[in-house]
Amino acid sequence: MNRFIPKFIVLMVAFFIIAGTSAYFTITYFIQNEETVVVPNLVGDDILSVLELLTNLGLNAKVKDSEYSHDIPKNNIIDQDPKPGEVIKKGRDVRITISKGTKTLAMPNLKALNLQQAQLILDKNGLFKGSISYVFHNQVKKNIIISQYPLPGAEIEREISPNLLISMGLRPQEFVMPDLVGLFLDEAVLAAEKINLVIDSVKPVYLEDKPDNIVLNQEPLAGYHVLENNLINLSVNRKTPRDPAGANFGAKRNALFRYRLPPGFLKQQIRVELRTFDTTFILYDALMKPEREIWVAVPGFSVSVIFVYKNNELVKSEIFD
Repeated sequence: MNRFIPKFIVLMVAFFIIAGTSAYFTITYFIQNEETVVVPNLVGDDILSVLELLTNLGLNAKVKDSEYSHDIPKNNIIDQDPKPGEVIKKGRDVRITISKGTKTLAMPNLKALNLQQAQLILDKNGLFKGSISYVFHNQVKKNIIISQYPLPGAEIEREISPNLLISMGLRPQEFVMPDLVGLFLDEAVLAAEKINLVIDSVKPVYLEDKPDNIVLNQEPLAGYHVLENNLINLSVNRKTPRDPAGANFGAKRNALFRYRLPPGFLKQQIRVELRTFDTTFILYDALMKPEREIWVAVPGFSVSVIFVYKNNELVKSEIFD
């Protein structure tokens, strides 16, 4: 039996030699018949033209990295792998490194722009919005950039965050809060609006020994320093709705307010405001012919106040509760 072992070994060796030789020639045949491409020089070319070129050659572009470069413009190729001149098969990857442009640049001038315009310029240059401060300014309009740091033209690195100073416009005028207590509601509104204060809410509080519609309390209090457009809350002598179980609860639900413009020859600018739920609604604001009438349905589930302005002057007010 031992005499057959050498023959078996010889046969096995011959088999592996024949199989290996066959595989070698088979692989060599396919490799020689597979299409090859000479890799072009891509360095310095822009990314769009490189993508088009590689696609036409049957190669795949893979972005390997992006780097800053003083020599290669932004979005152009800095490096490639395989290198130019190498022969590769179609369908293979070519790894490219893209330029992010120079690391430094001159700080753009953002002065006299609004924040939205400035943000577009910052994004374009690879910069980020830094801290923002606001200040009143008598000469620069509201929301316009007054100054910046770094200053325009300064050499800076990308990805920094410039700080901006933005105008809040003219400083509001400061007034001493007038004493509105004891005035009728329409008188109080006129006094407040003369110095550009805004009536925010009107709350009914009833005292039998006081006339209806007279101001009983105010916030801010008289004598306080207030700014232009400051909000004012008033308490006005007015009966409040009874308890829901009471007979008169809801008696004025959906009340109707009517106002007729006096006789005349010229149209008048009429504005009707409804103040309810601590909010002001403009119901009408247009030119109106003489003797025309406005009808307004007033909600009765909350205290509401109607104000009528003729040519921006208060001519009528009425409380509905």
